Amino acid sequence: MKTNLFFLLVLAALLVAGCTKDVYDLPSATPPPAETPANEAHPMKDSIDAIVSRYIAKGIPGIQVAVKSADGWYFANGGYARIEDQSPLSSEMTNWYFSLTKMYTAALTMKEWESENINLDAPITQYLPQEIAAGITSSDRITVKMLLNHTSGIVNLTALPEYQLWQLNRPLEQPTIEERLAMVYGKPLLFEPGTDFSYSNTNFLLLEKILEQVSRHPYESLLRSEILAPLRLQHTYYNLPEGQARQLSFPGYYLDRYANEQLEDVSRWNSALANASNGYGGIAGTSVDAIRFLEALVKGQVVSPASLIQMRTWVQGRESTQPDYGLGLEYYQFAPGQGQGQYGHEGDGIGCTTQVMYVPENDTYLYINCTVGRQIFGPYLFKTTDFKKELCGYVAKWR
Repeated sequence: MKTNLFFLLVLAALLVAGCTKDVYDLPSATPPPAETPANEAHPMKDSIDAIVSRYIAKGIPGIQVAVKSADGWYFANGGYARIEDQSPLSSEMTNWYFSLTKMYTAALTMKEWESENINLDAPITQYLPQEIAAGITSSDRITVKMLLNHTSGIVNLTALPEYQLWQLNRPLEQPTIEERLAMVYGKPLLFEPGTDFSYSNTNFLLLEKILEQVSRHPYESLLRSEILAPLRLQHTYYNLPEGQARQLSFPGYYLDRYANEQLEDVSRWNSALANASNGYGGIAGTSVDAIRFLEALVKGQVVSPASLIQMRTWVQGRESTQPDYGLGLEYYQFAPGQGQGQYGHEGDGIGCTTQVMYVPENDTYLYINCTVGRQIFGPYLFKTTDFKKELCGYVAKWR
């Protein structure tokens, strides 16, 4: 299981940084009515409820779980939507997906490949605006596929000290795409392109620019016309103004800033960060919409079977003990020796951690949202990670 702990390098700065309550407070609206009926006799119900309850008792403020299998849908909600008023957490609430977004960006790229607008093995200089390509070290030796499977060697912009310091100093005034790319320009590659694996949000920001260049349409327009509208994902959002975000039903988001199990509300920061994460983390939606997208992808309703085969062709880093990544899909092995593995994606914000996963052996889809960040080394990193491992392991091994 992989996590983008981009704040570990500035833990000391986090411990002394301070912001006013206004930076964090973001009220939630009333949840919409339920649209997807749950099977209260679902055979996974008791075990899922028990796992959720156990980790709520350990201090995770809020957990949302959705499962879809041959037995139908089941939703488990634990904790509160907001700690401050102890309002109930609902399965219909909108969540920030963060890096689940990479699946959508990869699917859009594969659709352009199917239309012969993109050659996955061509250098990115062929598709990027010249001024961007010129700033990326060895861009003429990096292919589109290397961006998709994180074998480009390009540094992760969200791990750079200048990006992290921006987050600490101006959490609600997020850097533009141009400002983020400028942080990467001229940086040496981590390794020779195509020789290793290193997860990098920069790769998918560049893919967004490639998509806009070849299609002549904004990323948001492509997302809506190619994925959201055809699949009728009416509760999936991108580029949300703060006013609209306030009208939707987001839970509160929390951070254990001092690693002392004292949570503070970072909802507005989490929202600003997500909105500025673009093609690598900028999508929000409900648990149902996340599963419906992955299910449509698996069933060939988003990209062709040939594209899905490529998306499920895994690469493995030199120091990894199992496959790491396909094209916009993470590989998991939560049931060693019991099949071909699982796949989907994780996401992490400053105030949440998410995951969506498909288990081929039992044809089951799982969605997770925890309303506390795990970006700091400390109790909540372990609590949320252990919860996700236990729940994913249960679902992956269920027969």
